[in-house]
Amino acid sequence: MMKQSFRSRILNFFLKLLRRPIWNLGQLKALRARFAKLDARAIGKADLLCRISQIDLSHCQADILQPLEFSDDLIGAKHILFFHGGAYCLRSPNTYRAMLAGICSNLGAIGVLPDYRLAPEHPHPAAIDDCFESYKSLIEKGVPAHHIALLGDSAGGGLVLSILDKIRAAALPMPSSASLFSPAGDWTLSGRSLFENEGRDPMFRLSSFLFFRSLYLAGYKASDPAVSPLLAPFDGYPPMYFTASSTELLRDVAVEGAEKARAAGVPVELDIWPGQCHDMQIISFLPESKIALNKLCEFIAKHW
Repeated sequence: MMKQSFRSRILNFFLKLLRRPIWNLGQLKALRARFAKLDARAIGKADLLCRISQIDLSHCQADILQPLEFSDDLIGAKHILFFHGGAYCLRSPNTYRAMLAGICSNLGAIGVLPDYRLAPEHPHPAAIDDCFESYKSLIEKGVPAHHIALLGDSAGGGLVLSILDKIRAAALPMPSSASLFSPAGDWTLSGRSLFENEGRDPMFRLSSFLFFRSLYLAGYKASDPAVSPLLAPFDGYPPMYFTASSTELLRDVAVEGAEKARAAGVPVELDIWPGQCHDMQIISFLPESKIALNKLCEFIAKHW
């Protein structure tokens, strides 16, 4: 694992200056506006690598990203089903399209990016229902499960765990692999890193997680594995790849997830990056991001 780069240290410094706890709906509205402004900088980037179209699901749309040089049969193609992050409450569509387009171009795969419903307007289980439908729709269209790789970052990592549990409960075939960047997935907030890294995480404060939890759960119990899929058994899951930062609040979701996978006999890889910010893979100017995404592509390709 490489040492923390100068760019990463500078980014963490500025993130800590900007870090504020989120604890009311007015702040959430302002945060959504800030995300939209940042996301606008990525408009058109994905189009340089992929043709983008949309399909309709029951309650949302999903982007379909097809690499420009791709000419194979779509049903027989490899697919990456990507669940985006954003604390179950935020979206950055252009940023995630750009990231997924790079991965798809690297692997010669079709990308699927559901624009799942967000809390607080649509609390649990709306996001899980939308993401599970996106997986079922690929299977129903004839895409072999072993040609589908699941990928999720942050809240999207929690959704990957939720969808694996739903796939098993529905007796559907498992995907070829599941990769999770800085994953959520434990709303009991019991991980040791949540207090060890309070103040060290350059992006988040624990109080913000408590606020987002109240919006997403909307009365559901945090200890229910349907809500906190880290608490579900991992038996029968496909090969899994977890990554997180050593100093982020969510570090131990990745650590405990890898431990549970290993105990269940699931092939697993775990990378803990020293000193990085949460979800550094989406920050394209970091050298660590490029290395991490290359490792992701190697993992996915290995299990197809």
